[in-house]
Amino acid sequence: MESNILSGGLEDINKLKDTLTELNDYIDRNDALAAEESRLEKTIKNKEKAITEEIAGTTKKRKDEIEATYDDQLEKTRLRAKKIRNKKEKSKSVKISERIEAETAQLKEEYRQMVLETKAVLKQKKVPAFCNTKLFYSLFLPTGMGDLAVIILSLIIILLIIPCFFYFYVIPDEKMIYLILIYFITVIFFGGAYMLIDNNVKDKHMQTIKRIYSIRVQISDNKKKREKIRKRILKDKDESQYGLDNFDQELSELDNELKFIMDQKKEALNTFENNTRYVISDEIKARSQEELNTLKKEYGEVYVKIKDTEEKIKVLSMEIANKYEAYLGKEFMSVEKLNILSDIIMENDLKTISEALGYYKEGNY
Repeated sequence: MESNILSGGLEDINKLKDTLTELNDYIDRNDALAAEESRLEKTIKNKEKAITEEIAGTTKKRKDEIEATYDDQLEKTRLRAKKIRNKKEKSKSVKISERIEAETAQLKEEYRQMVLETKAVLKQKKVPAFCNTKLFYSLFLPTGMGDLAVIILSLIIILLIIPCFFYFYVIPDEKMIYLILIYFITVIFFGGAYMLIDNNVKDKHMQTIKRIYSIRVQISDNKKKREKIRKRILKDKDESQYGLDNFDQELSELDNELKFIMDQKKEALNTFENNTRYVISDEIKARSQEELNTLKKEYGEVYVKIKDTEEKIKVLSMEIANKYEAYLGKEFMSVEKLNILSDIIMENDLKTISEALGYYKEGNY
């Protein structure tokens, strides 16, 4: 029958202590290796993260630089096109003004002659200048709805606004007698003035006034014709007669240039996405690959060592559990407790560990 630790002596205790010391050394070593593994794992993770971030940052920066370069050229081209369009519009505006001036020149001359004729007639016949006003003809020779509106507005001013102004803002006391008096004075003043002009101006110079009215109608028709010509010219979409071909050619060239730059930008971005970004990524990875490989190699070596120490810890732990702990108990699986058993054996000249345990349990130690 195979002997066990209980029948052993000092030599077996020393052997167990060596085994426990070896196990503790492996445990300490494994703890150190685990810490190193964790450090290396974190370092590798941070390094890979830094590489990924550098790739992303560099890729974005290079792409933004490409876009900025082409966008700058596009903006400059657009500004040039805008300046040319402004010049074209100014030139067109001048040409349109010249065209309007040319096509209305005869009408303007006729207008000038009619104005001069009106002034000459007024001077020759000694007719007051106010007889050549819209208000005069509306009040004394009305012919349409426009003149009727002038008459109504004049009556509102004379019979309502003026009396109310004097009654509420000029007269200190608001009495009905004052209002009646104001209306009386207003009617007498404006009515008298109207009758005076009607009898002493209108009736006296009726033929001259009718002649001036006829000229005024012609002047009004002249203005309408000129305005009609002006609107027709402004609505005319045909720019061929304004000599703007040089501007159109430049704008066409700039439009083609814009399309070319946009196509180049699109092609450059496609090339970047399909090729350049991978070159940048490979370059950054290659620059850091040696350091990363070294870290991974160290990590692999530590991992292997951990497996080796864990295997040895497992073997020693099982050996201790089977050969020693099962007999002595967990309590004596330490060098300190085993030293106590050694002292008991030597001091009492004992032969076996079993005897030493008996002494220990009796409380002698």
